[in-house]
Amino acid sequence: MKHSFQLPDLPGSEFVIETSFLSGKSRLYMDNIPVEQSREKGKPYLIPTPAGSFIKAYPKRVPLEFVPTLEINGTVHRIVTKLSWHEYLIGGLPFLLVFIGGLIGGALGAAGTVTNYAIFRGESTATIKYIKIIGITVGVYFAYFLLAVGLNLLIRS
Repeated sequence: MKHSFQLPDLPGSEFVIETSFLSGKSRLYMDNIPVEQSREKGKPYLIPTPAGSFIKAYPKRVPLEFVPTLEINGTVHRIVTKLSWHEYLIGGLPFLLVFIGGLIGGALGAAGTVTNYAIFRGESTATIKYIKIIGITVGVYFAYFLLAVGLNLLIRS
């Protein structure tokens, strides 16, 4: 997943963070150039400044989020907007498949949940967002049902 953002310390630069859903690792780009990540404790990104020095930006994991925040000089900068409690609840409905369908249900549910959270952060109107989220949620459950029936028929034959 890629997310564009600005930092107040460097207003003329465009930043993009690319986060892997599977590994949770992130890559930071400044004006389409990869930013080096230090090996020191906290693994900060070393963002170059126009003066030739570096700003240390520490990536911090946030519960229920797939995109980290960046801590710079003690100030936390959110890259994506924080969802409200009801958006987490509604967007996370596909993940309930983990209780019904184990690994397969959990995988489908996780994919649906990540997609729903991305839709909530999108630029659409609220009505369009909820229509898409209902479609994704119903689609995930329907896909699980078809997969379960298909595997059941395959095993019985």
